[in-house]
Amino acid sequence: MPAIPDEHVVRVLRPFVAATGPVLRGLRDADPFRLGRLAQRRALELQASDGRAPEPAPTSRIGRLRRALRTVRARVLDRLATSKLPGTPRWQAMSPEERDQWWVSRVGRFTSVVASIPGIGGALARRLPVSDILGLGAQGLVVCAIASEHGMDGRDQQVRLLASVLFGRDVDPRKHGDPHHADVEREAGELTGTVGTEREEHGRLGALASAVWRMGRTLWGLQGELDRRPQGNRFWRLLANLPVVGALASYRSERSGLKRAARSAARWVAREQR
Repeated sequence: MPAIPDEHVVRVLRPFVAATGPVLRGLRDADPFRLGRLAQRRALELQASDGRAPEPAPTSRIGRLRRALRTVRARVLDRLATSKLPGTPRWQAMSPEERDQWWVSRVGRFTSVVASIPGIGGALARRLPVSDILGLGAQGLVVCAIASEHGMDGRDQQVRLLASVLFGRDVDPRKHGDPHHADVEREAGELTGTVGTEREEHGRLGALASAVWRMGRTLWGLQGELDRRPQGNRFWRLLANLPVVGALASYRSERSGLKRAARSAARWVAREQR
C-alpha cells in the first residue's frame, strides 16, 4: 500500500486537534457525584475559618450529636479538598507530570466504560473493532492533553506531535494550509457534536462518549498508518483473540498502549521545549 501523503495526514489530524479542547474540558469537568464542587467548597470553608476562635463545646446531647456529624462531614470534605481533582488546591499544586498521569487514568477509564456501551457506533460498530477505535481516540486525546499541560497549545504543534507519536510521521503542517480554516472548524464541530452546549448539560457523559467514538473513527481512516501506533503488551494482544477472556485482554492491551503513547508524548514535548 502506498504511503499516505503528509497533506492527508494533516487534513485528518487538524479537526481532531481542534475538537480535543471541548472534549478534554468535558472529561476534566465531568463530576457526576459533584466531588470536585464539594472539595472546592471545603477549601473555601477552611480559608474562611482560618484564625476564627473555636466554638464552645455543646452541653446538650443533641448539640454533641450535631457537632459529631459536623466533624465527620468536615473530615470527609478535608479528604476531598486534598484529592487530585481539577479545581482543588491539590490539583493546582500538581506538577505537569502528575497531571499527565491523571489524564492517562481519566481517559483510560472513561473509554473502557464507553466500550461497554452496547451499539455505541450503531451498525458501523458491528463491522469495526470497537476497542481499537476507542483506543486510538483515547491515545489522541491523552497526547493532546499532555501537550496542553506542558504549555504546547498551538494546533499545528499538536498535529506534529500526534503524527509523530501515533504514526511515526514527521510532518510540517505549515506547508498545508491554515489550521483555523473554516473547513477545519466545521469538521471539528461535527466531531464534538453537543459537547459544551446547553443540550449537553443534560447528557454530558453520553455526548462525550459519542464524541470520543467519532474522533477515534476519524483517525481510523488513516488505515495505512495504524500499525505504527503505540501497542499494548504482546501477551495481552495475543490473549485478546480468544473468546471470553478477549474483552478483558483487549482492555488491558489498550491501557498499556495508552501509557506508552503518554510516555512518548512527554518525551517529544520535552525535546521540543529544550
